Amino acid sequence: MRFSGVSLAALQLAKAAGAKVIVTSRDAGKLERAVQMGADGAVHGATQDIARTVLEMTDGRGVDVVIENVGAAVWSAALKSLVRGGRLVTCGATTGDQPGADLRRMFIRQLKVFGSTLGTLAEFRDLLALCERSPMRPVIDSVYPLDDVTQALDRLESGRQFGKVAVTVG
Repeated sequence: MRFSGVSLAALQLAKAAGAKVIVTSRDAGKLERAVQMGADGAVHGATQDIARTVLEMTDGRGVDVVIENVGAAVWSAALKSLVRGGRLVTCGATTGDQPGADLRRMFIRQLKVFGSTLGTLAEFRDLLALCERSPMRPVIDSVYPLDDVTQALDRLESGRQFGKVAVTVG
């Protein structure tokens, strides 16, 4: 997982709701930073079996919700990490949009899959109110002037960012 703005916002929102949060990444430095931001556990996806490690961290139970924005590369691990009746919320497909469905796991474990983009105006207002009351802030990795948009895109392509890459206009 590239620690994008979506991933970091999900971490902050889940912590604000009082959830225990486990994060995954293939970058040890990003995992360390996520733990510093409040993650309760971290799984190194390049060296650890994600689902097995999540189950160990939850005493075999699994997690209630997975917020997944990567796609095919982590889909199977995300499903296997869920508790019976768990929910997978997907909002991205950077590694592919055609993952194996694993239908048996979905119906035997009674899993729910939700697609998510944006929200309603009322939900946005609720989010803004929450941000006013909490220390949640967007994580900005870097800022580039519009003339350097190619460098900004290169930064995104590299996967080294931790948070949003912003481009200023004017």
